[in-house]
Amino acid sequence: VKFFEHQFNDLLDIPSTCKSPQQMWGAIAKTYLAEKMNVAPENMIVVSVMPCLAKKYEAARPEMSTNGVPDVDVVISTRELAKMLKEAGIDFASLPEEDFDHPLGESTGAGVIFGTSGGVMEAALRTAYEWLTNETLENVDFEAVRGMEGIKEASVKINDMDVKVAIASTLGNARKLLEAIRQGKANYHLIEI
Repeated sequence: VKFFEHQFNDLLDIPSTCKSPQQMWGAIAKTYLAEKMNVAPENMIVVSVMPCLAKKYEAARPEMSTNGVPDVDVVISTRELAKMLKEAGIDFASLPEEDFDHPLGESTGAGVIFGTSGGVMEAALRTAYEWLTNETLENVDFEAVRGMEGIKEASVKINDMDVKVAIASTLGNARKLLEAIRQGKANYHLIEI
């Protein structure tokens, strides 16, 4: 969001009004899960481990809190976590196998891909496709955009509409994609950065 506000404020109609998955989870944890566990939200600490440093700024935004209680309290990068694990001498290879917990029940296949690059886009496309057609979307074939390494695009036919989407990995590639949109050289229904 900060990237859009400072670099592409003329395109502020593009970003989704939905919170990011990080912030959605924080809000769910501090409401639904807190109630389920009988814990006051202000006594719950939500820590997020993310590859993108911009998530630290995002979690600190005032609109990412309810009644003064932040949705996400602490954000650390994956590198910071790796460094802490190394300093603590934790060897993942020697840890016993365990199942993941399921605080909200079983997840869908869309939930599995959510954390990968392009995962939010693919999950949204699959869900929209299934809701609108009552069929399963088998494959979304993303292809690299010629001359724009780190940017992929796809077109998915949903009923009578070809939905064009693009995914940009890293802010440098996001800048290239948004400049192309700004200049009218690219047109998409959905983009993921």
